[in-house]
Amino acid sequence: MSANARSFGGTKMARKAGGLAAIMAGQPVVQHKRTIRTAIKAVFRSSGLHIGLVITCMIYIYLGAIIFRYLEHPHEIEIREETSLRFEELQQRFLRDVEEMKDTLDDDEYGFNATLDVLINNYLEELFKSFDNPIARNYFDSLFYNEGEYVDLWTMDASVLFTATTMVPVGFGLITPLTWKGRMFLVIYAIVGIPLALVTISDIGKFFCDAIFKLFRESTTIFMAALLMLLLLYPLVGGVCIHNVSHLSLFDSVYYCCITILTVGFGDIDPPIPVPYLIMFIVVGVTLVTISVDVIATNIIHQIHYMGRQMGKAKVIADKMIQMAQKISINKGLGLGMTQLGAFAKMGMMINITSNGGMLPRNHRSCDEDYKEEEEEEEQTQRKSTAFDPEVEFDLIDKLASNGYLIETWDEQENDAFYE
Repeated sequence: MSANARSFGGTKMARKAGGLAAIMAGQPVVQHKRTIRTAIKAVFRSSGLHIGLVITCMIYIYLGAIIFRYLEHPHEIEIREETSLRFEELQQRFLRDVEEMKDTLDDDEYGFNATLDVLINNYLEELFKSFDNPIARNYFDSLFYNEGEYVDLWTMDASVLFTATTMVPVGFGLITPLTWKGRMFLVIYAIVGIPLALVTISDIGKFFCDAIFKLFRESTTIFMAALLMLLLLYPLVGGVCIHNVSHLSLFDSVYYCCITILTVGFGDIDPPIPVPYLIMFIVVGVTLVTISVDVIATNIIHQIHYMGRQMGKAKVIADKMIQMAQKISINKGLGLGMTQLGAFAKMGMMINITSNGGMLPRNHRSCDEDYKEEEEEEEQTQRKSTAFDPEVEFDLIDKLASNGYLIETWDEQENDAFYE
């Protein structure tokens, strides 16, 4: 039998090399070489979910752009052709009316000018009505500013920007669906896309937040300060870059960056940079804003809750102190009552002695000394934290005791029993 085989019930079974048995037997552990394939598997195992969410969002944006362009671009071409025909008809009608008016009012200069003003006003009114439609407005812009060559609204880049800013959501409003099919699809697309984008941005933010938090050695204060600094610098740096590559001024560039990353998106300024860079700028900026708001708001809420808990504890302590003060006041009142009763009892004994007219012999220890001892004991037993300590003076008793008329007429046991 070989070393790697053993018999079990008359049957030889192969012994597996390595494993736990090899480790217990003292054999060296075989370390497998890490290849590129295993490294890629490890990366996908740790960050596969994050990469999957990003890829899903990219595919969703691109597919949405294709569908929107498919639904809206034919309608755009149709409106463009109608606008072109209407504009040509309006021009021809205006010129025809002017020629007829010239033949009719050739000799009447005043009437000719008045009628011409009316024709011009009607022409402009009909022309401005066409500007209500964004496609017609784009047609006239292309006609006057692009040498008559029409620039499509629903290009692929514009469609991608529209779907991306719908999901984030920034919503520039540069182009919007005009057909009922496009608007219905937009509602469904936004219902699915906005939560998907928010989950993806939150996941990316948490991923980078954990990495940066570890970089700062889990110091919350330094991390929050770095986030605020980065949040302030991001639109400034972006504004400087946009100002250098576009026609916008520095102020307008910074304004555009701030409005964009804060997801306000008025749409009052056209995108000054290519769409891929703009989408990347939006995603990074919105992620940064989300991280900053999340971290700072969480820390502030935690501090508010901590202060609330401390105030609750202070209220409990204050209630207990009030109860303790009430108990101390009651005990002080009882002790004061017993002291007054003892003083009145001594006064009664003095009255009985003086009424009989007798003089009792002085003891070997004077009553004045006994009375002072009792006062010292009472002062030691009293609570020093009492809020009040009324003074009780009996001048008559003190005067008689100093003259030797008061003596102790009962023994110490009865006296202790009385004061207890």
